[in-house]
Formats: sequence, structure tokens, C-alpha cells
Amino acid sequence: MKSNLLSLTLFVLTNALFAQTPPTPTNVTALVIPGTHELVRVTWNLPQGPWFCDVYRSVDDSLHFFKVWTSTQRSFDDPSVHSGRTYFYFVKAVAGNDTNLVESGRSNVARVVVSPPSTGVRGTIQGTVVDDSTNLPLRGVRIRFFKYNLNSTYIFDITDSLGRYEAEMDSGRYLVKAEPPQEGSAIKYRPEWYDNAPEPSIATRIVVGNGTLSTANFGLRRMLNLRFSHIEGTVTNAQGQPISNAMVAVMRSIQEMNYLAATTGRTPGLGQEQLVLPAIGFTRGVIWKGFTDNQGRYRASVPSNGSYIAASGKGGFYLQYFDRTTDPTQATIIVAAEDTAGVNFFLRPYSSSNNSIQGVIRDSTGLNVPSRVILFPRPPHGSPPSQSVHSDGDGTYEFTHVDAGTYTVLAVPFSNYALGFYKDGGYGISQWQLADSVTVTNSVGGIAVGVVPIQSNGLTQVSGVSVMSNGTPLAGGRVIIKNSLGTVLGSGVSTSAGYYSVDAVPTGSVTLVVDKEPYPSQELNVYIPSNTYFYPNINFVFAPTTTAIGSPNGLPETMSLEQNYPNPFNPGTIIRFNVPGSGVVSLKVFDLLGREVSTLVNEVMQPGAHVMQFDASKLSSGVYFYQLSSGSLSVRKKMIIAK
Repeated sequence: MKSNLLSLTLFVLTNALFAQTPPTPTNVTALVIPGTHELVRVTWNLPQGPWFCDVYRSVDDSLHFFKVWTSTQRSFDDPSVHSGRTYFYFVKAVAGNDTNLVESGRSNVARVVVSPPSTGVRGTIQGTVVDDSTNLPLRGVRIRFFKYNLNSTYIFDITDSLGRYEAEMDSGRYLVKAEPPQEGSAIKYRPEWYDNAPEPSIATRIVVGNGTLSTANFGLRRMLNLRFSHIEGTVTNAQGQPISNAMVAVMRSIQEMNYLAATTGRTPGLGQEQLVLPAIGFTRGVIWKGFTDNQGRYRASVPSNGSYIAASGKGGFYLQYFDRTTDPTQATIIVAAEDTAGVNFFLRPYSSSNNSIQGVIRDSTGLNVPSRVILFPRPPHGSPPSQSVHSDGDGTYEFTHVDAGTYTVLAVPFSNYALGFYKDGGYGISQWQLADSVTVTNSVGGIAVGVVPIQSNGLTQVSGVSVMSNGTPLAGGRVIIKNSLGTVLGSGVSTSAGYYSVDAVPTGSVTLVVDKEPYPSQELNVYIPSNTYFYPNINFVFAPTTTAIGSPNGLPETMSLEQNYPNPFNPGTIIRFNVPGSGVVSLKVFDLLGREVSTLVNEVMQPGAHVMQFDASKLSSGVYFYQLSSGSLSVRKKMIIAK
């Protein structure tokens, strides 16, 4: 009982310290960005610390402020401003969570006048947003406008107390989205595209012309009451002995945090989901936390059908993610559709080494970025084993009990930033071969990892699979998408099934960089056509001697088709094949009667190794054939769907 009380006391004290009153932001300024007439940049000063900032705005007077943004950065670009209006801004720093929220004092108020444009053909979109069931106006709903064909550049507005919004913009065709405010960690309404569409591909376009006034009204539906499921398991040592009072946390998966950040433009996992957890550290996206009992057992209650990862830690042991990994990018995703048992942890005790590594995660502006930090042996050094920690809220981190060896340090920010490797003076290093080594023979300090923000402003989801050369799915494959200027447009991590997706990517030419030690990194240039909302099957094969799919390196001598994996399967499987030369290639699926049921590929392909993902969810159980053809060559294999 004393041990439980001590752990609870430490937990309360830790979060009480975290929730101390933060300093007040200073030197708030608001300026129209040069070259624009309707984009205001608000900046402020604030010391580094475990807090975030709320930005408040009032229009045409300094009496009616309303919170318009929450940020972990020290700047905010406000595109929801209109010519001929005056805007006032102030900022508060916030620490803690919804149950113990502490705000700083109010900063100085910054004032800016937005002058009307000198030229240009422009029109206006206006509307109201109401509760679909009560017809009452909804305040604080963010309205985003995406220019059709570009699927990228957008502005946004915030509804007032009467649920109204109005935005002036250049002529063109637009898609409009209403995004409800987040109350604490909960979103009470479903986002919606105009007109009553759940996704942009079926949204109604609005035409804006010179002097036109268009109306787009929304009636948002409330989210259904949440259903809860349980996740349960045990925490033991390597010998199977139970560990009592171990901390267990269930968190939003890295994939979900990336999705929320990309599709909403906000920082997810704040409020009551941001905690300092004993033996784990500063964490965002926490859904449940608790301690094991005397038998090492725990039972978590979480909203059903969420996408979660789980971690456990205790003093004297290295942090571990489910399922038996120290690498959070390789954590097994738990989808708790029903009660889920067997989510067990087997903690490894600290080594006897007194070596340590200390450092900080920051961006190029000097802003520290809270992150998960991974330390793994640099290939070809296969031992000692890797470990991971969470940084403090101010981005500082420390690895303790590090065995002597040569390592690479990888930072995985909780959201809104791309992952990055340590390279002295470098920022946004996404390939492990380009990272600097950290050689540990004693304690090492000053390992500053530079990361870069993600600029997600598109509507396209890019997806695919990453597999090893034998067809086995590759978990933890890290995907970065960049434009020609090197700006990071999105980030993703492959699951235990090898699947990855990157959301909110703009159309046009982009480069995918895929990385996973100890394999060579891969790069692939693709062109995403205008008005494309889903761009699937950008697949990668990892092998010591192969590079990106379609690469001319290591070309196969003959056309070959491998057995699909897994087989039998339900509903998805992976098909791998090799093409020796450039030409039209088809990959089709047939039933036992020889009828074509699916075409996976029918296009000109470059020579090399290729991987396709086949979804048979619409087909019945049975035996099927898949056939690869190119020119006069053809090869066929059998597959079995078992439902």
C-alpha cells in the first residue's frame, strides 16, 4: 500500500510541477506579410518550457477577444483577415492539462490594419454554421478554403458568436471545409465539407468571380456517444516475474498524431492528453495512464476503435513499447474494437554502465521541440540493444545506462515536425546514412538534433507498403515527402503490416524519401495530378542491394512473379514482381472461370522490383489466379482468399 501511495504521490507532484504558472509572453507583434494583403504574422517571445500558447484575436476593437489558435511555436500566420479591417492580438502561455490547467498573464496587445488590395479579381464566400439538431449557431468553427485544381493553397476564417463567417478571395473554384473547435481533448461535432460531404472528393465546388457573393452554410452533426473497450495485460521482467507499480500508458499512435496534425493544421494531443508520466516522461496524446497492481496487471479503458500504441516504464528499467520493442516507430498498433487482452510488457533492467547521452531537440529558429528520442546501434554495429526516451517538455533529453558503442540518435517529434537524425549543425536529416555517429565510451553531451516543421496544405493521401525483399512487411519504415525546394510536405511511418499513408500532400511533383536501418535509403520522384485525393500503391522493397522501386540499380535479368504474401489471406495481400526492361506491364486477377475480377497494373513500368497491394474485400472466398504480362511474356500464380 505504501508503494502505491508513493507512486501516486510522485505522479501528482510531477504533474503539479509541470503545471506551474508559465511566464507571460512578451513583445507580441502583428504585421502584414510583405507581398500579401491578407496574411498577418503574429510573433512573440517566450522562454523555452513545457507549455503551449493560445492566440486571441479581436476585430475592429480591443474588447471582443476570442481564441483563434493554439500553438507550440512562437509565431502564428493568420490568413482569416480581410482588407479594410483592424485586428488586435494577444497571447497567453498555458501549462498542464484540462484537469489542472494554468495560464500565464495576458501579453501586450498588438494592432494591425489590413489595407485593401490594389488590384485583382476577387469575390466573397460567406455562410453560417449551426448545430444540425438544434439549429443554434456554433462559434469558433474554423472554415478552410482549398482552391480546386491546386489542392493546396488555402485560407481560413473563424465563425463568430452568431456562427457567421465571411472570406474574400481570388477568383476560382474552391472546396470549403468546416472544422469544429476542440473542447479539451474532445471534438463534439463531425467536420464536414460543403455541401454535406464527408470527404473532398465528393464535395461541392463553389465558383468565385469578380464581385460575386457565394453562400456555403453548414449544419454540423454531434459525435455519437463514445463506446469504451478495455486493453489489459501484465508487466513482468525477462524472467516472467511481475513488476508492480509500473507505469503503463495508452497513447494515440504516431500515425494518428501525424494524420490529425496534417488534416487539421492544429497540434494534437494537448490539453488533458499532455502529461508528464513517471518513468516515461513528457507525452502528448495520452488516452489512459495507470499503474500495475501487485501481480503486475493493468486494465485500461479507452474509446473503442481508436488507433493506439502502449508503453510501460519503471525506475531501473528501460522504456518499452508494445510489442517488445524500444522503438516507438515499430510499436504494434492496437485497434480496440472490443476488449483486448495480452498487451504485455517484458521490461529489461538497466545495464551496469554509467554512460549517458544528453542533448536537445530544436528547429532552425531555436525553438525546442518535445519528441520521442531513439538511440540505436549504427549499422553495421549490431549490439548493444537500442533504447528510447521521451524528452522533457522543453525538448531536452537524456539517455542513461548506455553501454559503450557507436550509435545514431533519431528524434521523432510528437507531431507537426518531421523526424530527424543527429548531424552536427544539420536540420531535417531523414536518412540514417547521412547522420553523424555518436561514440560512447563515457558520458556525452551536446547532442542537438535539428528537426524541421511539416507544411501540410494539400488534400491528397499518398499511401503504399514497405516490405523486405522476401515479402515480409517492414514495420517502422520512415517516409518523408518533400517538394523541389526541400520543404517537408508530410511524414509517415509504416505499420507492422508494412502499410503507410501520408495525408494533406499537395498535387504536383514530389519526392518520397523512405528510410529504415540497416537498409539503404530510397528516393522516388512522383507526379500527383490535379484533383487527386488518393494516390495509392507507392510501394518500396528493402534489401541490402536494392534502392527505390523502379530504380535502374540492380536490374533483374528476367521477368518474374513471386508468390503473394500472405497466402491464404483476408482481405489484403502483397504481390511482388520483377520487370527486366521498360514497357507496358499488366497485373490482373482472375477467378476459376477465367473471368477478370481486378486489374492492379496496366501501364508502362520501369525496370526493377515492384510491389503491389491487393485488396480482396469485395471478393468471395475461393481460389483465384494472378497473372503478370509484358509483351509476349506471361506468368501466372494461384492465390487463396479465406474469409
